[in-house]
Amino acid sequence: MVEEGSRVLVVLPHILPNATLQRIIEQTVPFLRKWQSQLDVVVIPEFKTSLQLDSALGKMYSAIRDVLLRYEMINSGINVIFNNKHFAKSNLQWKVGLLPQGSTFDTWQLELENEQCHNTEHYALHEDTVERIVGPRDASEFRVTALGGTFDHIHDGHKILLSIAVFITSQRLICGITCDELLQNKKYKELIESYEIRCSHVSRFIELLKPNLSVELVPLKDVCGPTGKVPEIECLVVSRETVAGAETVNKTRAEKGMDRLVIHVVNVLGGREEDGWSEKLSSTEIRRLLQTSHPLN
Repeated sequence: MVEEGSRVLVVLPHILPNATLQRIIEQTVPFLRKWQSQLDVVVIPEFKTSLQLDSALGKMYSAIRDVLLRYEMINSGINVIFNNKHFAKSNLQWKVGLLPQGSTFDTWQLELENEQCHNTEHYALHEDTVERIVGPRDASEFRVTALGGTFDHIHDGHKILLSIAVFITSQRLICGITCDELLQNKKYKELIESYEIRCSHVSRFIELLKPNLSVELVPLKDVCGPTGKVPEIECLVVSRETVAGAETVNKTRAEKGMDRLVIHVVNVLGGREEDGWSEKLSSTEIRRLLQTSHPLN
């Protein structure tokens, strides 16, 4: 189990090309291995569109995870923090922080107390070409948004889905989390985390991104969950592979006289639609790897 104080922080002044990002992440590996740490990556530029954010997060999580997998660091958590320079008010502590050469936390207007980051290291940053992605500005576009999932062994794909939901929501985020009873037929079910643990991981991640957002975590017991009951919901965030379920939700709402939801589709991390997303990142694969590395008696 990773302790809350066992964290490594990286500050990125730009959205960087994969090769540059991976070179920086390589510097964190000794610290991550030594302390079995979580890695928090703070992106300084403010995102204006979910299209840009979705693309950037997909590339960043994939590039960082590739580095960690080279060192067989399967369990190291990655948290990409964006549009929130107040994240340090969560009272987290970091063993070490990596900053661009010649800068301090004050340079980037990050509100960290001295005792929150025990040590600082620096990395060289050369001029890089940064990809620009345009799209409609939709930050905090919806007052009430919903999403759902198992969120077992919360992984990079879950975090991208949650990140987009947080980004487009201004007031209230309703997150349905599949109840334990519906997971009994899942593969490697003995390694599925309890409902309470899954809720805790989701809650803590959302707090890193937007601590003032009102978040409701509710047990998901059917396809629709709260989207079939709460008329105030305006938008449903889904991954590209679950769009069909979103149509079922809107059909149910129409039958009950509620407004249809805007369906916001997030890209799937890994895999392709043509092969049924067979290589996507999944909780099932994580449980399989856990069983392989730590077989149950």
